Amino acid sequence: PLAMRLSAEDQKLIHHAVALCFGRQAKVFLFGSRTDDAQRGGDIDLYVETALQGMTLQQARLDLMTQLQLQLGDQKIDVVTSDGQTESVPAIVVEARRTGVLL
Repeated sequence: PLAMRLSAEDQKLIHHAVALCFGRQAKVFLFGSRTDDAQRGGDIDLYVETALQGMTLQQARLDLMTQLQLQLGDQKIDVVTSDGQTESVPAIVVEARRTGVLL
């Protein structure tokens, strides 16, 4: 298994919440400090790739953050999204795609 500081239970909760908010076709990746076993603490950085766009995408992102706060407790959670279509991709999305671990 790849290095990851996220319990199997937390991974399952995240996966379920992403499917609920974005649909089953969405892919979710963990990136940032939580992918490095040598580090401690750190927020949960998630990257969600989805076909949703515009306001639907923004609402799904807010819904996901709400779900995760309720289920994982008071932790710093960052959710980055991409519809995979947009021409100009923000640097954070490039980094998430490059270093992220598929959940």
